[in-house]
Amino acid sequence: MRIAQLSDLHLRDGTLYSGFDPWHQLDLALARARTFAPALLLLTGDLADDGSPATYARLAERLRGHGFAWAALPGNHDDAAQLRAALWPDAREFQISTNFRVDRQDVSLLLLDTALPGREDGAITPAHIEWLSANCPPAGRVLLALHHPPFAVGIAGMDRIGCAGGELLADWLAGQPQVEALLCGHVHRHVQTTFAGIPAFTCPSTVHQIALCDDSLAWTNEMPGFLLHDLPPASPMRTHHVPLAAAPVVAYE
Repeated sequence: MRIAQLSDLHLRDGTLYSGFDPWHQLDLALARARTFAPALLLLTGDLADDGSPATYARLAERLRGHGFAWAALPGNHDDAAQLRAALWPDAREFQISTNFRVDRQDVSLLLLDTALPGREDGAITPAHIEWLSANCPPAGRVLLALHHPPFAVGIAGMDRIGCAGGELLADWLAGQPQVEALLCGHVHRHVQTTFAGIPAFTCPSTVHQIALCDDSLAWTNEMPGFLLHDLPPASPMRTHHVPLAAAPVVAYE
């Protein structure tokens, strides 16, 4: 089982303030991801910069054109209802909630919507924990995906707009040994840590990255990328950071 995780696409017409054309960046990411033949494309929020129906419709067309199976979460820049309507127009359950479960091969992926309308930060609530308890399989391999990381990333500006309620999730995870990892977005850079004793990751953005600064919130045009999560049978998950720009591959002689 292989999952390609893309995050924080910030799709819109025209370029972003960083100078990136987000649609061009998405095309680069999808083309690079296809070379690794993932079973699933996971999009962890902030898919649109403007939240417009046209943006989500264009994204759905792009994804279908590349032949990916996908799962997606809204972020703080997204309009969750418009995202659901465009990406799953015929799936009634996704019109009710953006928390949902995807089962693929031997892996269950639980997608938890942490976005708060009109705010940059997110939250995990008792309702989220109730949903997780009802939908998490009691055994097997389980991954949990969120937009907002429920842990500090060490960048003060991002931690100020992080995710409240992390202690609720940590308490729930203490009784769920089948949950193998947390996969998050929002931070626009790759951060790896542990949360409630399990591996936890944030994904780089396909556009600009958040600068590694101690006090201020700033962006930088460091190389965009995505994460590739491999779950080999009877072995722990392993994760690769993949830059969007492919470099020459030279065999050792």
